[in-house]
Amino acid sequence: MKKLSLLLAALMIFCCFAMASCSEEEATSSTAPEASSTAPATSSEAPVSSEEPEASSEEPAESSEEELPLVGEAKTFWLTHFGDASVEGAGSIFTQSYSGAAWWLHVAFVPVTVEGAENVYEIVAISNGLADGSATPLDIPEGGFVWAINTGNDYISLGMGDTDFTSPNCSAMVADAQLWMVGDKIQLNGLDLEGLTVPTETADTMWYDDAYVCTATWAPIND
Repeated sequence: MKKLSLLLAALMIFCCFAMASCSEEEATSSTAPEASSTAPATSSEAPVSSEEPEASSEEPAESSEEELPLVGEAKTFWLTHFGDASVEGAGSIFTQSYSGAAWWLHVAFVPVTVEGAENVYEIVAISNGLADGSATPLDIPEGGFVWAINTGNDYISLGMGDTDFTSPNCSAMVADAQLWMVGDKIQLNGLDLEGLTVPTETADTMWYDDAYVCTATWAPIND
């Protein structure tokens, strides 16, 4: 009986020590600092350089646009006849009313004054029938004239004759003239509108021959 009492007393002392130990551990864990959920702050400002930027040695680029001359490049003005609307591969000037020339390009000119340039004419009307034969004669403007041009036919290639009315000079003039517009100003040199003399150095050569030379010229006015 005495041994049993001692055993119970020892067991109770052990339980008391165990409970005291558990209480100390709980107290220790409840007072431990919590981990921070906030990330350490970082500076968003860039580091300031103490060096000053170097000055650029490049000069501003100059404009690549060049001012156009008042009078542009002169080219051959295809003039082979006066008052004739029946010839092919020709350029003809009309100073009086005319008819026909349906497959031609017609351009009416009047003289105008442009400071710094002579023999300047302004285009006041155009009728182009080169593609479909729909051109109609233009009225002769007061103080001016109508010039008309057609490319002609190469009857040799067509097997319809022995004459080729086409020529490089005429074809080049047709290509240029089809770019003209009403209101354009053109300088025309070498025209004899009073004596109606054809401007050429090769009067004995047919106008559709590649060796034919026309001395009249035209140049655009860039005003």
